[in-house]
Amino acid sequence: MPDIAPFIALAAGLGAAVAGHGAWRRRDVNRWPSAEARVTRCEVEAVHGHAHRREGDDQPRRFLARVHFTFQAKGRTYRSDNGRFDGVPSFTRRQAAVAHAGRTPPGTLMTIRYAPDNPEITQSGESRLPNGRLGLAAFLATMSVVALWLSLP
Repeated sequence: MPDIAPFIALAAGLGAAVAGHGAWRRRDVNRWPSAEARVTRCEVEAVHGHAHRREGDDQPRRFLARVHFTFQAKGRTYRSDNGRFDGVPSFTRRQAAVAHAGRTPPGTLMTIRYAPDNPEITQSGESRLPNGRLGLAAFLATMSVVALWLSLP
C-alpha cells in the first residue's frame, strides 16, 4: 500500500500557497490609492442560499446590503458598489441588512480604495491584515512539513 503522507504534504503545501497568495493579494489592496466617495443609494436584495434551488433544499434566504457610490479618480468620475472586491455583506435577517445599509445613507462620504488599473474595482472599509488567511497558510505549511517528516524512511 502506498504511503499517503507525501500526498497529504502536497495537498497541504498547495493549500498553503493558495492561502498565502490570498493574503498577498490583500496586502496589495491595502496599498491601493484612496478616494472620497459619496453614497448615491443603498438597497437590500433578497437572494437564496444557492443559485439553483433543488427540491427539498431548505437553505435560508439571505439579504445583501448593497451600497452604491461615486468617486473621482484620475480626473474622471466612477460608479461602483461595496460588492466589487470583498463581496456584499450578507445577512440572514432583512432587519440586519437594512440596519447595515442604513449606516451609510445617500449623501454620506466614505473613504474607499480603488484598483490603479481599473478604478471601478473598489474596496471599502478599513485596511486590515488578513489574519485568518495568514493563520491558515501557516497551519497548512506546518502540516505539509509534518507530513513530509512522517514520510521519511
